[in-house]
Amino acid sequence: MVEPWTALGVFLLKDLVFKDVLLELGKEALEDYVKDFFKDCIKGGIESAKPRVLQKALGEALQQFLKIVEDELEFECNLSGAEIRDGYEIPIGKFIKHQEVKPLLGKAFAKDCRTIEGKQLERIWQQHCPQAMPTEFDWHGVAKEYVKEVKRIIKQSPELRGVLEFELQESIEKHTKEIAGISPDFNLKAYQEGLQERYANLNLDSLDTSVYDYREKLKVWQVFVAQNVRECQEFLPQVYEIPKEHQRRLRESNELEAEVDLEAWERYKQVYYDKPIRPILDVINEIWQYDSYRYLVILGDPGSGKSILLQYLALNWARSPLDNVIELPIPLLIELRTYSRDRNSGDCQDLLEFFHKGNVICRLNQHQLQERLKA
Repeated sequence: MVEPWTALGVFLLKDLVFKDVLLELGKEALEDYVKDFFKDCIKGGIESAKPRVLQKALGEALQQFLKIVEDELEFECNLSGAEIRDGYEIPIGKFIKHQEVKPLLGKAFAKDCRTIEGKQLERIWQQHCPQAMPTEFDWHGVAKEYVKEVKRIIKQSPELRGVLEFELQESIEKHTKEIAGISPDFNLKAYQEGLQERYANLNLDSLDTSVYDYREKLKVWQVFVAQNVRECQEFLPQVYEIPKEHQRRLRESNELEAEVDLEAWERYKQVYYDKPIRPILDVINEIWQYDSYRYLVILGDPGSGKSILLQYLALNWARSPLDNVIELPIPLLIELRTYSRDRNSGDCQDLLEFFHKGNVICRLNQHQLQERLKA
């Protein structure tokens, strides 16, 4: 009935259609996958746990998830085993390696987890997998059944329960310290490590990895090419690019001061195009060196490299010796969707509190951070 999956110390079900997906995963370096999978539910326990405990839990969980997906396709969508394998084996292999999917599936191991978000799984599949799921496919049902299977895995593994109970104890101690007024440290070394863990690997999830898996092999600083920019201080380009109907609505709501003057727009464009083209890193270094401006706003079309530029700058700081960066500006890289979610849920009131206790890569004491910002 079963055969060993030695990479993770579990046994594969022989009737598993997606068996090759797990076998392929077992050939890869699993240390980073384990960290990504458990990062939102097991933090302190990952380093102290025996690797085989978490790897085995990972293997069993992924196998159950794939089996649940198979059953949904077979019994609810009336697909044959061949149709499931031919149509979905490659997409599901990429899906379980997606950076958003790994911690989402790992969340089921959290002590208080009752469900994971089926809508999130559905959104990620729709955005990153070309093969659409049948209309009868129920992501919510898959998520609900998967959490049940994870609870069974936890119940049957005393060693895993020990890791999870250790994590719970760490969480209780942490919250006790917060209540007692003991705040997070201002640990720049930990912040450097957090930046590298989150952003060092080039995100290539949209590429075909069926022939060669580039992920976690290419670093941002190895491939980054600095963009060229033009300086623009006389006007806000985005105002003049707003469609007329949107301009009218903004004026009616007093969010736009006056109607756009087309002649002025042409004049401004000419002034802009007369500006010299410069490498963006030269502009940034000049600002940091001479303190010529307090603010720098970088504008560009989607995909022009704004995000990776910020990651590159933050990684440069994170990879420098700690003695060299103590007196340098600290790059506070903020993912706005995470900040917005935390603020809307009441987890933080402002950016300082977000770094103090929000869902960030490394928390920084807000009082010390405020003093650094004032300086």
